[in-house]
Amino acid sequence: MGARRLVSYPISLAVVVAALIAATGGWIAWWNYRAGLENIRTLASGLFDQVARQTAASTEAFVRRAPPAAEGLAGIVALDRPQTSSDMMARRCIAVLRANEGFAWVSYSDKLGTFTGAFRAKDKIRVNRSHIADGKTRFVEHELDGDGVLVPVRQGDDTNYDPRTRPFYKLVARSKQAAWTPPYVFAENVPGITYAVPFFADGGLEGVFTIDFDLGRLSDLARTLQFSPNGRVVIVSDEQIVLAHPTVSIVAKIERGGVEDDKVELVAAKDVADPAMQAVLAANDATQVDVGGTPYLARSLPIVLPGGAKWRVLAFAPESDFTAGIGRRALSSLLISLVAIVIAVVVAWILARRISKPLTYLAAEMDKVGEFRIDASAQDRSMFREIEMMNTALAKMKGGLRSFASYVPRDLVRAVLASGQDAQLSGEVRELTVYFSDLAGFTTLAETRKPDELVRFLGEYFDDMSKIIAEEQGTLDKYLGDGIMAFWGAPAKVPAHAARACVAALRSQQRLKELTPEGVKLSARIGIATGDVLVGNIGSSERLNYTVMGDTANLSARLESLNKQYGTHCMIDETTYEQAKSEIVARPLDLVAVKGKQRGVRVFEILALVADNDLKAIAIAKHSTAALDAYLARNFEAAAEEWSHVLEHLPGDRTAVTLRDRATAFAALPPGPDWEGVTVVTEK
Repeated sequence: MGARRLVSYPISLAVVVAALIAATGGWIAWWNYRAGLENIRTLASGLFDQVARQTAASTEAFVRRAPPAAEGLAGIVALDRPQTSSDMMARRCIAVLRANEGFAWVSYSDKLGTFTGAFRAKDKIRVNRSHIADGKTRFVEHELDGDGVLVPVRQGDDTNYDPRTRPFYKLVARSKQAAWTPPYVFAENVPGITYAVPFFADGGLEGVFTIDFDLGRLSDLARTLQFSPNGRVVIVSDEQIVLAHPTVSIVAKIERGGVEDDKVELVAAKDVADPAMQAVLAANDATQVDVGGTPYLARSLPIVLPGGAKWRVLAFAPESDFTAGIGRRALSSLLISLVAIVIAVVVAWILARRISKPLTYLAAEMDKVGEFRIDASAQDRSMFREIEMMNTALAKMKGGLRSFASYVPRDLVRAVLASGQDAQLSGEVRELTVYFSDLAGFTTLAETRKPDELVRFLGEYFDDMSKIIAEEQGTLDKYLGDGIMAFWGAPAKVPAHAARACVAALRSQQRLKELTPEGVKLSARIGIATGDVLVGNIGSSERLNYTVMGDTANLSARLESLNKQYGTHCMIDETTYEQAKSEIVARPLDLVAVKGKQRGVRVFEILALVADNDLKAIAIAKHSTAALDAYLARNFEAAAEEWSHVLEHLPGDRTAVTLRDRATAFAALPPGPDWEGVTVVTEK
């Protein structure tokens, strides 16, 4: 039989209430949307018609000023003849350009290829004059300053420009009458259109007056007519050339045979990556088009230029730009329904949670207790008596466990609980680093302090030392009077456990200096050894202790005591040094056989961390290493000299003095051939 599927009571109640209100709100929103959609479409159609007509009128006004201005200029120049000079022609062109802000160029080109033109360069007016001599086109350009003086700004020896080859000149020379050119690209790669007027003298064509329009201004106009978020206004010529577009460049380099040419041309409508524009052009005068499944509203109006050329204004936008208001109203209805749903769900949830929340809290707290996470936490009081009784019982149980936790390592208990097994007598052999420390000078401190002061000092000392050991991933085993026993590598494995223990020793020494009362001489003796030990739950079936046993544990205790004989503070064995030497600076002290052992062990004193870059400690370690190596090699004179160097850095150092004197004595009276350099310690 399968497990019974359980359903949350608060969720079930909330889902039922929400479903009923959502169905009602959805029907209201649908009705509002359908009722307003047709009205919006009617209003949008009127807006499109207005925008298209405004664009057409603005464009016609933009270009219709050219014919009278060009013909008037030609008439004035005719009256000036034959006294018309190049400078006078330039001044006439400047006057027409100033009077008509929309003109880009006003110019005159004669039958000899001489050119005089005034144009706008940002907020300045400039005059460009060129003539052809010896097959080269030489030009000079002037800028009109604030006083009306033409100041030269640049010149060139050969621009290859011949106005007689340009579209405007050819058109007028062929037709013998004023005309608009088709849109083309000016010499500066600017899109434009030119109105050209022929100038006749002596029965023949003397030259051509022109007025140029920069079609980029039409694109600027199209950009200003932002009648909806995604609406666009586009102007297209009768040759299907794009004359104005708010987002697309209307000139581009052309390709010939798959190779891009340096020449630029106006972009054809069919080459513009604007699917909406393509659809509106194809639909002619349709007011609604479909673009890739998206409905668009559109309007198309013609523009007739003097001379018969026809352009077309296209105005189009996604229908969603105008129906968004309808969508928002429908959304408002849905939001009202949603608010009603939320209120109803909240009320139902509150009522249901009055029962389920306290039970959920109790379940979570019991899970924490199962993980031995028993910190005091605030709890909501329940209006139901039975649940409040359970809260009270849980609080009493956590309080009792917190008292128990003061006597055992919490991490150890959590590891046992995580294993899912009951704590029982067990053990394993594992390589660990064992740490013993003891306070030197505490007896003297105890004689001068009251008992409560000693208790407070020891409490602060043990708190700080325990915190350092925990931060360095060690396990605190027990307090031994004013001493501490700890180990690294169990119950959880610790990478580089020997180095972590050495770092903890140095940090503990530093913290003890900060804690020691002024005027009191207090220090800690620390012994550290690394090796195989028996670690596990040791004791009786009624009382267990998670601890370590073995020679390594005994050695660390002996090293802690051996500090007294050598006048040191942090003594470690050779195995610890070898595993931690990448992080610590240590000096070898002696080859020692501790009480109960015959085999000698090289012991070291930790001086500093490698990261500290302590040059004095590094020098002491170097001389001490050389001294002990020479000593064990029976080179006693060299050993004595190296220990003398150590004393230069540590005047009066007990270890260096003792070993120097011993080496000096052996130099005078060498030991027998069975001498191995081991110092046998007979005391613990």
